Amino acid sequence: MNELTEFEQANLVLMTKLAQSEQLVREVKEMQEGYKRELKEAMEKYNIKSIDNDLVKVTVVPESESTMVDLKTFKEKEPDEYDALLADYPKTVKRSSYVRIKVK
Repeated sequence: MNELTEFEQANLVLMTKLAQSEQLVREVKEMQEGYKRELKEAMEKYNIKSIDNDLVKVTVVPESESTMVDLKTFKEKEPDEYDALLADYPKTVKRSSYVRIKVK
């Protein structure tokens, strides 16, 4: 038996619980999005912009639009200028290690 098979057998219960919990989270998120959608529609119907009570604080954030620089396109069309910007304004982001899980 190789290490991968041994690992999988030793942790099958844990992976099963993880898959089940991921499904529960998806279901709860769907319910939550439905509640939010219904509350937003009701607030718009009654022209309520914000409400703050003992249970929740809810604010309807109006639609907005913003403009950004498409760095991917800029890099493709203006590679020299992109490199110059990157040299002048570098930003390094450190990310911690983590486990990526995709439940099937």
